[in-house]
Amino acid sequence: MATKRGMMDQFWDIKNEHPDTVLFFRMGDFYELFHEDAVIGSQTLGLSLTSRDKNAENPIKMAGFPWHAIEDHLKTMLAAGYKVTVCEQEEKLRPGAKLLERVVTRVYTPGSLYEESLIGTDQSALLCSIVKKNNIVGIAFFDASTSRADACEVSVNDDWEKVTDLLMSMNPSELIFSEKLSQDAKFRHCISHLEKTIFSQHNSQQKVVEKSLKELLKVSDLGHIDLNESEVATHAIALAAHYLSKMHQMTEIPLNKISIINNHQYMTIDRTTLANLQLIHAHSGEKEGSLFGSIDKCRTAMGRRKLKQWILNPLMDIDEIVLRQNSIKSLTKSSRRLAGIRDMFLGLRDMERLSTQLAYGRAGGREIYAIGEALSRMPGLKALACETKNEMLTKLCEGIDSLDYLRVEILSTLQPNQPLSVKEGGLIAIGVNSELDTLREQSNHGEELFKNLEAELRNSLNIPSLKVRYNRQIGWYIEVTKTHLEKVPNEWIRKQQMTNGSRYITDELKQWEDNLLNSKTKANLLEYEIFKDLREKCKQKCQQLNNISDSVATVDVLQGLAEIARKRAWVCPTITNEYNLSIQNAKHPVLGQDTGFVPNHVDFSKKRKFLLITGPNMGGKSTYLRTTALITILAQLGSFVPASKAKIGLVDRIFTRVGASDDMLKGRSTFMVEMVEVAHILQTATPKSLILLDEVGRGTSTFDGLSIAWSVTEDICQRLQSRTLFATHYHQLIGLEGAIQGLVNVSVQVAVISGELKFLHTVIDGPCDDSYGVQVASMAGLPRHVVERASDLLIFLERQAEGAKAGNGKTPNKRDVNQHSIFQFLAAQPMTTKENEIEKMIKELDIDSLSPRDAQETLYKLKGFIESDNFD
Repeated sequence: MATKRGMMDQFWDIKNEHPDTVLFFRMGDFYELFHEDAVIGSQTLGLSLTSRDKNAENPIKMAGFPWHAIEDHLKTMLAAGYKVTVCEQEEKLRPGAKLLERVVTRVYTPGSLYEESLIGTDQSALLCSIVKKNNIVGIAFFDASTSRADACEVSVNDDWEKVTDLLMSMNPSELIFSEKLSQDAKFRHCISHLEKTIFSQHNSQQKVVEKSLKELLKVSDLGHIDLNESEVATHAIALAAHYLSKMHQMTEIPLNKISIINNHQYMTIDRTTLANLQLIHAHSGEKEGSLFGSIDKCRTAMGRRKLKQWILNPLMDIDEIVLRQNSIKSLTKSSRRLAGIRDMFLGLRDMERLSTQLAYGRAGGREIYAIGEALSRMPGLKALACETKNEMLTKLCEGIDSLDYLRVEILSTLQPNQPLSVKEGGLIAIGVNSELDTLREQSNHGEELFKNLEAELRNSLNIPSLKVRYNRQIGWYIEVTKTHLEKVPNEWIRKQQMTNGSRYITDELKQWEDNLLNSKTKANLLEYEIFKDLREKCKQKCQQLNNISDSVATVDVLQGLAEIARKRAWVCPTITNEYNLSIQNAKHPVLGQDTGFVPNHVDFSKKRKFLLITGPNMGGKSTYLRTTALITILAQLGSFVPASKAKIGLVDRIFTRVGASDDMLKGRSTFMVEMVEVAHILQTATPKSLILLDEVGRGTSTFDGLSIAWSVTEDICQRLQSRTLFATHYHQLIGLEGAIQGLVNVSVQVAVISGELKFLHTVIDGPCDDSYGVQVASMAGLPRHVVERASDLLIFLERQAEGAKAGNGKTPNKRDVNQHSIFQFLAAQPMTTKENEIEKMIKELDIDSLSPRDAQETLYKLKGFIESDNFD
């Protein structure tokens, strides 16, 4: 005998399959939440928390909302970091069942979204998957809204720093990994830096997911896209695709483009540099004030997304950079042509996401018609682009009009003003289908009959207030007020009595209604079938639509950069493989638009590797550093730059040590954060790197900090030989010019006029004679007596520290490699009795009177003393 299965049994079956999600359980016209899900719903969505079976010993907590509010509530839940399982009820009872069955239709997670309404127009919901095999980590980034996957491999031993940097720069919405990897302490430390990313475990064997990927791509071998050469990266892509298919409850998900990224293809921008240079967001989190905000002249959402990708991934291939430069140059030559291309993009819908919705089978009439309208602009765009005779633009536009026949079919089949629903008519244009036109005519004639009936009955019965209306409960009816009820014919059938009158139906009215509803229902069904056929035709061309949208997005970025170049008179930089980096009259890409901004020169060469910048606060040192880095990034992404002339030797990586902040969550002081960043630079930089140091060693005592800054300077100049800008207030370091090859002093100019400090913001060769800190403090409003006392103390302290200067020939010589300082060793250990004895022996030595023989005997004595005690 079968066990009776109730509604809550269905709930628990589904809940147990998706335990880490909140379940939206469909019941009629409402979605209900039960137990702990109801509590979460009440707190997050503001729903009223009630209970089911209130008189039971343990009543079931519940909350609910109308079905039409689901999108808003999904958006809120996802933004709050929850995953949501949506289950619908079937329309018909299963054989032998007394209760409609509920089935899961979709699991919504932050990284599996493709709907623009849930993501935002310009945003992406990136899903990242990570797998590890031996010492290789495969990382894939999958954008479900564009059906694009990018993957790479990173070699890790003890250092997961590259993985951390990549994750931080890409900022995925969701990260998936196996249960085994989650037990790796280094991996856990790596992902602890991700503050807003949702973590999900997804276990699946490599063979299973790769078989799934082959089926998805409809290939028997993955070699055609070089996936065989990148086994771990391929596994990561396959894992992400497998996870998405589970979330969408689909055996196939769209995957239009796969890219395996070589680590040497792009300049590396780590998380610190990304934040310090404000590439995508300003420190406030807003677009305004960032490099992206400053150069975004794109007119489509897909163009803006691609521009972000270019900013985050500056090129290392000179030929690719020159291709982009030449296309921008050709667009700037004709203002008419550039304006025409910009007009083509104005109001253009997001073809990339429209084609993805189509691939998921979720596109409605509005989306299909928008695809048709977008395709109608392609011939004009192609004509304008080909006028430039530019290689890159011509190639991009080669195939963008290849679906012109589809555009004709879409626009001739669908009505321009599409309804929200695809099942209630109003989709298909007149003349497309003769049977549909006949049914519509019958339907329209039926509605006309009801309109005429109202006028006829009013006149024949002399009831001016009589109405012929329709509602879902009764259907079509005749309404008569109380005043005229005696005039109602006897054959009319009263259907509903009201306070101020009654509603009636007649046999004739019922017949007309049946005919009308029959023709309407048939028309709606036929329209839907015609629409489905059209949608399926469009779906077969999803790959081509996606390719077209990618080309269009690239053209949009190029025209936006050309518009910037024309309007702001930016120049095309020369890109080389040389060490030199020279920028004349450089302006900050964001701040440089302000009137009064002072441009400066930047010049690196084999003889000018390390520029030591001195000058007062507010003088412009930090702006000078950031200007150099941002112009380098612009140049390598292929853009023109804000300067009168620029020659950029390729930079493989930009490092920044800028600003002061602590990291309370990880127990790091401001100084510790600073030292961690400096250590990262010294361990990773190469001669092709660009290093920006805005103060080093300021978070500790003066001589500690000076010593560190001095040692770091020596190491960069002599070992790394990276192009470096070092802004400092340690004036003791200016003496290193001449003592260290490649180090050059530069400074920001100031003037003292009538006792007042004036910032000139001009960078010149040579050191600054003062930091003017006391004067700046005075300008900030410190009390006069405090400023005067500070001036006196400054003179006193400077005299005390006159000997602490670099380049005077009295500094200690450098030790050989692997030769360590005994003082450093002793300083790092707690002093024991024997160590105190050693210290005493050394202090008592009269070094100046020791003969070479005496010195040797003393060293033997110390060595024997240490070894006899094993120095434990």
